[in-house]
Amino acid sequence: MLESQRVQSEVEEFKRWVRQYGLFAFSYEQSKIVTRTAWLARVMLDEGYRMFPGREEELRGFVASEIVKLVEELGIPREAVVRGDLHGTRSDVLNVLLEVYPNVQQTDRPSLARILEAEVEAGRQAKPAVVAVSPLSPRGGGDVRYLLALLAVFLASAAIVVLLSFL
Repeated sequence: MLESQRVQSEVEEFKRWVRQYGLFAFSYEQSKIVTRTAWLARVMLDEGYRMFPGREEELRGFVASEIVKLVEELGIPREAVVRGDLHGTRSDVLNVLLEVYPNVQQTDRPSLARILEAEVEAGRQAKPAVVAVSPLSPRGGGDVRYLLALLAVFLASAAIVVLLSFL
């Protein structure tokens, strides 16, 4: 199963991703590590089920041990991964994830109603912002100069287009 082209390419992609984003993901988005690991586990399990039908339990243990070795080789502290999006994960993949990351739990995802309530509450507490607007005035001249410069750019561009159309 580990010799499969699909499994090998997924393992290499996982390694590349962890080397590139692993530290950031571990610090700020552990659920991304869990999601990537879940995908790798799913690919490995599907390939194993196809190659060795009827040996599902053995395959789950083998895949979990192989991913544990890989994760440790890449320097991910397995016990420190505590947050992940496990909702909707296949039961066999979930079993592998729980062996790889023994302390992982479902990330809290607030309901849409709670998010909207918080937004409404924040809107009630926020004071209206005051924005100072200064009208364009010929006295200051600063704002008018920018408009004149923009107009000059448009006129120059139009002249170049007209000249190029004769060529």
